[in-house]
Amino acid sequence: MGSEISVSAVLIEREDGTYRANCPEFDINTEGESSEEAFENLKAAVKKHIRESGAGLQMSQVKCLKFKVPVD
Repeated sequence: MGSEISVSAVLIEREDGTYRANCPEFDINTEGESSEEAFENLKAAVKKHIRESGAGLQMSQVKCLKFKVPVD
């Protein structure tokens, strides 16, 4: 079995009901008609990026934060 790395996925539902998925470590974005499709497309794009980058793989450091802002 090969090695694995952990990366982040951000899924955003758009007003038209489609989804955008983002992997901030590699600045990769995909889309899909459903959240599942967008996520599967993202996993495939990340896997392709890693395969093509080989030993030159560079990951950005990412901090994920969730916060509240007041809404008047």
